[in-house]
Amino acid sequence: MDAERDVVDHLNSLVLGATAYYDVPNPRPTSLSPPQPFVVVERTGGPREDMVAERPVLDIQCWATSRRDAALLADSVQSAVSGMPDALENCFGASITSTFRDYDLDSGTPRYHVVAEVIFND
Repeated sequence: MDAERDVVDHLNSLVLGATAYYDVPNPRPTSLSPPQPFVVVERTGGPREDMVAERPVLDIQCWATSRRDAALLADSVQSAVSGMPDALENCFGASITSTFRDYDLDSGTPRYHVVAEVIFND
């Protein structure tokens, strides 16, 4: 089971106004004209409780050219992740455990992080 792939695929199946990736793309969509928001999904932890269930912790980074747009994208991502148990056959729970903002130190691009804990059945 690949939790990152499942979440990236789910986010890309919705109309969020941003493409989801596993890593920051090169070139970044914010360097394009016009700049495009994007989402990066990274697994940061979480146990495999047994051979059937997995509880990944995901850091979902919402990048945009303004703080406001990054916050709005984070709101959309939170709703999409919270709705995953109803949308995905192998997802049995999803909760948002934290949301915070920062700026990417390399590019100065504003972003919000949505930290989620998801329960998947392998």
